[in-house]
Amino acid sequence: MAVALKGGRCQFCGYNRYIGALDFHHVNERIKKFDLSTRGLTRSWEKIKKEIEKCVLVCSNCHREIHGGIIKLPHP
Repeated sequence: MAVALKGGRCQFCGYNRYIGALDFHHVNERIKKFDLSTRGLTRSWEKIKKEIEKCVLVCSNCHREIHGGIIKLPHP
C-alpha cells in the first residue's frame, strides 16, 4: 500500500520490476519521525501515510546516487 501511494515506481528512473528494490528516501531528514522499511511497521496507517508524504520513492540505484550527490533533490 505504501509503494502504491507513491506511484509504484522510482520517481526518478521509473523502475518498477521488483518491489523489494524500492526505497523511501526522506527529502528532509530533520523532519523525519521514523524509518519506513519492509520489516513491518507497528504504527497506524494514518501515521505511516504522513511519514510517506515526506519521502520520495526511489529504486536502490537512484537511492545510492542521491546519497552520492549524483541525483539532486529539489529543496523541501
